[in-house]
Amino acid sequence: MNTKDFGQMQEVFAYILVLQNCLQTTFEKTQDNLTLKQWMMLDAVGNTPKPHTLTNIGLILGCSRQNAKKIAMTLSKKAYIRLVLGAQNSVNIELTRKGMEYKKKTTEKHEEILHLLFSHFDEKEMWLFYKHCRTLYMGIEEIEKRFDATEI
Repeated sequence: MNTKDFGQMQEVFAYILVLQNCLQTTFEKTQDNLTLKQWMMLDAVGNTPKPHTLTNIGLILGCSRQNAKKIAMTLSKKAYIRLVLGAQNSVNIELTRKGMEYKKKTTEKHEEILHLLFSHFDEKEMWLFYKHCRTLYMGIEEIEKRFDATEI
């Protein structure tokens, strides 16, 4: 790999981090009282197959079980979800009535936000972007396999 390639990789990596910050800041301006991560958890619980354990939802969100638990505890205090003890001491996440009403109330708004975000992509660009995101995720998995938390 030559120096130019490495410099480009550094720039793309920095750009991804900046985009993440911009997305989070912009999204949170559109919400009443939820962070982006809290909304993502509600969305994951409402739109993915069970079981909705802290571990499974953490995997979907790309975070540890411990981080998923922190997000879940905040949502539980706000009465959007309840935490229920499951099989083998697992903790399951369930939407409360308030959580279901929030999702129903904000679905149209979230769809509008996504349409605005991707409005400058044509169908082919959207597919390529999706494909490249999946490829980047494979690189993340390679890093996780190669290094454990003590080495990074």
